[in-house]
Amino acid sequence: MYITTADLTQAFSKTTIVQLSNDDHRATEPNDAVLQQAVQSAGERIDSALRSRYRLPLSEVPTLIRDHGLYLARYWLYARRPGTAMPKEVKETYTQAIKELEQIAKGALHLGLAPNQPLNDKYGDLLPDQGEYRVKAGRRIDTEGY
Repeated sequence: MYITTADLTQAFSKTTIVQLSNDDHRATEPNDAVLQQAVQSAGERIDSALRSRYRLPLSEVPTLIRDHGLYLARYWLYARRPGTAMPKEVKETYTQAIKELEQIAKGALHLGLAPNQPLNDKYGDLLPDQGEYRVKAGRRIDTEGY
């Protein structure tokens, strides 16, 4: 788990979190079940990006991943309120988080953690990622008229 429900209430205003997580407009405390769903959704999205590069769960959670988890969870909370206008900042931070997670998955952005280790002794060591490779085709041969 990259973030907790407590992280959400510390990072963003309590009033906003209460309004986004609670269906009762008179509520004064956040709905923990809804916050837990937001945290789980963000965690699964992050796992899908990290799975190919790092052994999960991570032994330590980099600040970048924690921040992205917060942005993804906040976006999820806003998205569950279709009548609520999504603030520009929420959209931008979500988009940036998704882009950076895609870069991590491609290997263009590194977290500074140990690379993926063998998942199972049965298969031995994983081969290291060789990066990009180029292929050069031979000359094209014109076979028309034969």
